[in-house]
This record gives sequence, C-alpha cells and structure tokens, in this order.
Amino acid sequence: MHEAALAGMVAIDWRKARNDGVLGRPRLLIRGGHDEPVDFDAALRLHLQVVAPELDPGALEIVHLPIARLCGGCGRQFKATAPSPVCPTCGSVALPSTAAEEVELDWPNREAS
Repeated sequence: MHEAALAGMVAIDWRKARNDGVLGRPRLLIRGGHDEPVDFDAALRLHLQVVAPELDPGALEIVHLPIARLCGGCGRQFKATAPSPVCPTCGSVALPSTAAEEVELDWPNREAS
C-alpha cells in the first residue's frame, strides 16, 4: 500500500529532524496522486502510528495542494484539490490528472532546540 511506504519515509525524515533539534509541528504537502484525500490521510496516520508512534501522528498537518486540471467538457484549465473535480465554468468532470504525486515534509514554524 502506498500510504505504508510514505509513512516509513515520513518517519525517517521526521526522526532526522528531531535528532537535528528541529521542534514544532511538521506539515506534509501533497500535490496529486491519490483518489480520496480523507481516506488517504486516515491511512497515512494509521501507518505512521504503527511505524513511529513516538512521533505523534496526530501532530502531522497534511495539506493537499491544488493541481492543474483540464475540463473534459469545455477545455477550461483550472486548479483543484479534489480527485474528480468539476469545472467551475460548465460543471463537467475534469480529465484525469497526468501530474505525478509530489510529497514534501516541512516545518512552517521551525524552531531549533
């Protein structure tokens, strides 16, 4: 499962940051690549709880950033975070995204210990 592998990578980066003295609440930025953000978030937190319970998966902020989409009806380009967004102009469903998933772990309120 994709979320299990991602949880392992997040745990490694999070532990490294903690060992380097970084404090604060981490944020995972995600662009594209999954079908249902709510299910994705829950699965990622569950896997993170298993591989790194000491990191408090509930403290991880998960942000789904909008990606460029193309309307299947009128051809309008627009940005959306939903997996199957509708066009704001004509209401048609967007074509499937060809964008690769991008994931970045950062600390917006980075504090050093």
